[in-house]
Amino acid sequence: MKKLLALLVFVPAAAFAQPQAFKYKTPCILDSQGVVTTDLCTVVETREDSGALRTRNIFSNKFRLTVKSRFDKVLGFRTWDNFNNFEYSYPYKVKKFDGIEETYTEVSPGLSLESVSWD
Repeated sequence: MKKLLALLVFVPAAAFAQPQAFKYKTPCILDSQGVVTTDLCTVVETREDSGALRTRNIFSNKFRLTVKSRFDKVLGFRTWDNFNNFEYSYPYKVKKFDGIEETYTEVSPGLSLESVSWD
């Protein structure tokens, strides 16, 4: 009986475990009306136990920019930024810039990140 009670105590705690956050810095580019500016953005991601992306938050002090993305089971991947101040769908796109060797991923209108996953 004691083993059963101990199991009941530990099972609910595991069921409500929060996904782990991963924080890293990556080069980012702001392309505003053809003017390209670079920065080092901070990215914080949370992932499901399966490894699927749950949320991605991107911060740039230089651009004064915050972009928050999350996965919605009905609407798909949703993005919000502090310039537009509303949530929208934005398909990630591969982007090359003149004079820059690396390939970037455009994650919101005008903001591209290097070394970011799509899933």
